[in-house]
Amino acid sequence: MKNTLSVENIQQDVLATIDEMREEIIQLASNMVKIPSVNPNYDGVNKAEVIGGEKNVQLFLKPIFEGICDEVDMWEVEEQRPNLVGRMKGSGNGGKSLIFNGHIDVVPPGPNSDWKFNDPFSGRVEDGRLYGRGACDMKGGIAAQIMAAKALKKLGVQLKGDLLLETVVGEETMDHELGVTATVERGYTADAAIVSEPSGPPQSLAVVPVSPGVIRMHITVKGKTTHASVRREFIRAGGKHGEVGINAVEKGMYIVQALQQLEEEWGFTKKHELFEPGHFSIHPGIIHGKSYDVDLPFVVSDYCTIQYAVWHHPKETFEEVKAEILGHVERAVQNDLWLRNNPPEVEFLLHWPAFDVAVDHPIVQATSRAHKEATGEEATVHGFVAVADAAFLNAKGIPSIIYGPGSILVAHAANEYVLVEDLIKAAKTYALTAIDWCGIDGL
Repeated sequence: MKNTLSVENIQQDVLATIDEMREEIIQLASNMVKIPSVNPNYDGVNKAEVIGGEKNVQLFLKPIFEGICDEVDMWEVEEQRPNLVGRMKGSGNGGKSLIFNGHIDVVPPGPNSDWKFNDPFSGRVEDGRLYGRGACDMKGGIAAQIMAAKALKKLGVQLKGDLLLETVVGEETMDHELGVTATVERGYTADAAIVSEPSGPPQSLAVVPVSPGVIRMHITVKGKTTHASVRREFIRAGGKHGEVGINAVEKGMYIVQALQQLEEEWGFTKKHELFEPGHFSIHPGIIHGKSYDVDLPFVVSDYCTIQYAVWHHPKETFEEVKAEILGHVERAVQNDLWLRNNPPEVEFLLHWPAFDVAVDHPIVQATSRAHKEATGEEATVHGFVAVADAAFLNAKGIPSIIYGPGSILVAHAANEYVLVEDLIKAAKTYALTAIDWCGIDGL
C-alpha cells in the first residue's frame, strides 16, 4: 500500500473490490446456510440429532479464516459446539480495535413442506432472495463480515488497530457463557464491536445502538377439579363456588386480561425515541391448562400455566420490571374471590439484559458514515426489536451495536430469506467501518 494513496482512494478501491466479489459473497452465505446448525439446547429439539451441526459450520469457516487472519483460534466450552475467532493484526501504530461478531446457531426449521424448494437449508437464490434457515439470522451477515475482511486483505490494507472475526454458538438459547461471553473471557476484547444481526424492522441495514431486555415468566393458577356439568355452581350467583370447583383456565384468562391492561399502560408510559410506540410488551406466548389426570373438556381444569415473554424498556432493570408486574398481578388477585385465597405462582426463569449505546458514540457515528459512503443513503438509527449477543459484549465493557442485512420479521419463520443486495451493501459498510474505526497505517 503506497503512502501516497488517500483514504478516499482506498475506500473506492474497497467498494470496487467488493463488487467484484459479489458472487463469492453470495456463495459463502449460501454454503453456510446449507450446513444445518440447529441449536441443540432449543426446547423440543432432539439434541442427539442436531449436535455437531454448529461444529460443521466452524470447520467449514476455519480455513477461510486462516486465509484472511494472522491468528485463528477454535475451541469448545461445550463438546461439539466450538467458537471460532480470527485476528487480523493491526500495525499497533495507533488506531482502535474492532470486533465483527455473529452467531452460527439457528432455530429449528419446522416441516420441510413449509419451505420453498421443500428444503429449509436449500441456500438457493430466487428473485434476489437467498433462502434458508439462518440466511437472515444470521449467516448472511456473517458472510458479509468475513468478505469485508477478505477485501481488505486482498487489497493489502494494513489497519492500525486489530480486526477480529468471531463466529459463536449458543445465542438462540442465551447460552452466552458457551459463546460470546466465552470469547471475552478467553481474552478477545476490542474498543468496539458490530454484531451482524438483521437490523430490521423497520429497516434493514440500520445502525442499532439499543435493544430492549426480555424476561421469560411463567404464571401458574390453581383451580379445583370437578365434573363440568356442575359449572353453574362455581360461576353463577347463589352457587357454592370454590366448595365445588373452579376452572383454572378461566382464572388464567383473568390474569392474562389483567396483564393486558398493564401492557396497554406501557404503551403510554414506556417511551423511547428509537422504538415504535407500544414496542415494550407482555406477550402470553403459551397457555396450557387442564385437569392433572384427565385431558378432556368434561372435567374442570385444576391448573393453568401461562408462559410470557416480557419485552422491557432498556433503561429499566430486571428488578424494577419484576416489581411492577408482581404489584399489578397482586392488585388483580385482590379483586377475585378465588385468587385472594389461592394466589398464582409467578416464576421468573430468564432475563436477557438490554444494551444501550449512546447515539453519539463514535462507533455509531463511524458505522453511519460508512453506510452512507457504501450505499449513498443516510443511515437510519433505530432500536433493535429483539435481543442479541451485543448485550453481553456491552456487559463486558465493549461498546457494541448491531448492523446487519435482513429483518427479524422473517428470521424465525418458514421461508426465511435475506436480500442479496443487502449482503453486498453490508459487506461494503463493514469494510469501510473498519477503515474508519481502526485507521490505515501510513495515512
